[in-house]
Amino acid sequence: MAHNKSEIPPPSPAPTVAIVSLGCPKNLVDSEVMAGYLSRAGFTFTNDPKAAGVIIVNTCSFIGPAVEEAKAALGEMVRLKKRGKCQALICTGCLPQKEGKSLEAEFPEVDAFMGIDEIPEIAQVAGRLLAGKAKTPTRVHLPTYLYDDTSPRLLSTPPWTAYLKIAEGCHHRCSFCTIPAIRGRLRSRQPDSIIREAENLADRGVKEIVLIAQDSTAYGRDTGTNLASLLSRLDKIEGLHWIRLMYSFPGAISDSLLEAVAASKKICHYLDLPLQHAHPRILRLMHRPGSGDKYLEMIARLRSAVAEIALRSSFIVGFPGETEGEFQALLDFLTEAQLDRVGAFVYCREPGTVAAALENQVPAEIAQERYQRLMLLQREICRGRNSLWVGKKMEVLVERPEKRRFAGRSFRDAPEIDGEVLLERLPKNPSPRPGEFVLAEITAASEYDLLGRVLAASVGSAGEGSTLRSAKG
Repeated sequence: MAHNKSEIPPPSPAPTVAIVSLGCPKNLVDSEVMAGYLSRAGFTFTNDPKAAGVIIVNTCSFIGPAVEEAKAALGEMVRLKKRGKCQALICTGCLPQKEGKSLEAEFPEVDAFMGIDEIPEIAQVAGRLLAGKAKTPTRVHLPTYLYDDTSPRLLSTPPWTAYLKIAEGCHHRCSFCTIPAIRGRLRSRQPDSIIREAENLADRGVKEIVLIAQDSTAYGRDTGTNLASLLSRLDKIEGLHWIRLMYSFPGAISDSLLEAVAASKKICHYLDLPLQHAHPRILRLMHRPGSGDKYLEMIARLRSAVAEIALRSSFIVGFPGETEGEFQALLDFLTEAQLDRVGAFVYCREPGTVAAALENQVPAEIAQERYQRLMLLQREICRGRNSLWVGKKMEVLVERPEKRRFAGRSFRDAPEIDGEVLLERLPKNPSPRPGEFVLAEITAASEYDLLGRVLAASVGSAGEGSTLRSAKG
């Protein structure tokens, strides 16, 4: 759709904006782009909603608990608006896209509801509300929007790390998932645009870029390119030190992709590969490919092709019709697969999905009990995988100092979701700074974290930056 680029400027001095960003990194990028449009229009920012004249809640609605979290956050911001400085409360993102005008009746105090496609209009809507205009009708259209390297963007991540969204939407039709209905069909960014943004980020001091999409391995299917060729180009960008790939789809890991990862010194030997289950009947009901046996073959192929690759996956327990035997097959698979990182979710019955209409919905208490059993098993598997690193050396990105040590991440650890490497302070050695890469020796392991000591500096520290900083040069 065509976006109206005319904006009503905010009053002078401009009130500050607080953006409450919920959900995944893909949603965070949307929040950062909205911040860019607001900054271009003259708004300033605060991390404290109590001090904000404009509050924006960018919502997630992937599953029931995310909807509950979004509505709880909206309720909290409504209470702040009634007793605080807030003059305009705006709800954006997946929840308005999913529920549309029904939110207006549930939250009449919210001044505007904006969907996925309305990101470029955020400053215009905020300006109208601050100028005393009437509440904005709900604006939700079929998603076609795709940001690019010319879009303004303020980063909210630490100065050394940034997410880079390479595609939007999804062409899969998993029976439990609402994402295609919310985010629309696959829309891949042009590779030149991605390269320019990555170069821009590197110029700003970013050392690690994390490539994200609903399905990263689907990148380019709609535009005639592919992920392997994109990675090869990104690998040549000076200044970048780590390139991390998230959200890959099983069955779409090509030989050329593995060759690009194996040949690179920058692409992390790390793959996030949501498998969702291991029993073939449950996978068929999920409209997912593969089986536990085929996944084990794939895992063996990955570990053969890429040295010391760290594998992360996620699984759903309590899917409709899942029997105790089928759940046990999932546990048996995990025992044999020995994955480095695993996340699990209790199945949520999402209205409008194929799975919601399936018979034999698993009682909540049984699904929760299965979740606990899976996580207890995987905790011990993670402990074993981590223990393999004791006595070895690895590169660590230092992120923050603590009282007696420093916390950082290795190539095995994605931001926010995986473990950490905790490095002891050595009195005779200079202290590493946040954003600096160091060489460390691993001395101990727990189920989630590694412990070690610094041996030497590896790469200079990343550029300085504020909480919200421009992603453009």
